[in-house]
Amino acid sequence: MPPIPGFLVGGPNPGQQDNLEYPSKVPDMSYVDDTKSYASNEIAINWNAAFAYLVNGIEAIENQVN
Repeated sequence: MPPIPGFLVGGPNPGQQDNLEYPSKVPDMSYVDDTKSYASNEIAINWNAAFAYLVNGIEAIENQVN
């Protein structure tokens, strides 16, 4: 089952634990946009919760301004 569109993925992961070929060993370049790349495309609650909190905060501020 593919991920639900709009979820935030983990991003660069210098551990590269999924045995795919990465463009670099440099930590901030250790990302590959491939569904098989669990190490850099993991969808987890710890970054999506913060993202949802941020979006709701921005929306609350925007509603106060308008």
